[in-house]
Amino acid sequence: MRKMLLLLLLVSSALGYSQVDSIKPFEIHPVFDGYSKEYIDSISVEPGYEDVFDMLEGYELYNDLYSAACSWYCAAMFDDPEATSALAPQGRNTYEAANIHDFNHETVWAEGVEGDGIGESIVYRFPGHHARITKVKILNGYVKNQALWEANGRVKSLKVYYNGELYAVLELEDSRTLQCFDVGILGTHVKGAPDWDLRFEIAEVYPGTKYSDTVISELYFDGIDGH
Repeated sequence: MRKMLLLLLLVSSALGYSQVDSIKPFEIHPVFDGYSKEYIDSISVEPGYEDVFDMLEGYELYNDLYSAACSWYCAAMFDDPEATSALAPQGRNTYEAANIHDFNHETVWAEGVEGDGIGESIVYRFPGHHARITKVKILNGYVKNQALWEANGRVKSLKVYYNGELYAVLELEDSRTLQCFDVGILGTHVKGAPDWDLRFEIAEVYPGTKYSDTVISELYFDGIDGH
């Protein structure tokens, strides 16, 4: 009888997981090389660089992170994300949770446990009236340069929990790119509604060639109600 109950529990668990949406990226954009945040900031107030900005505007990454144009984030106000772990600082480099949402493609969050970080997660919390989310955008791995991207682990699949309930699994390509996911409509955008949260948990990884750390450079959003 105990074996039968255990089998039923395992089957029901497997069926429940299979009913969760598995989402692949609907858009993939390249990471630009040779244009650091420091460089972009340094020329943003200088005349004579119009051709550089004309080129950069062809990159979704620039438009999302560095352009002065208004976006969903014009109405976004929420605290920095929190992580279950983070790699200890090394010299001037930090790997804290805030780096995953600092609009700088050169900084990263790296989980800080032994092994490849499966089960480690990062949480974003939102007030109930906050603008709703429809897209998740991820720079997977240490995208600052090709060597760092190859040396460190990247996420292969990422579980998404909405208010503590498993909502979807994001299936990431193993490429040094910006990957965009359509996640439906998340949030309430109702005055007085309770706060809500999104948790992203590492489920599978692509191993790095040198380090076991699993890294995400940026995880940010787009949506409705904020434009």
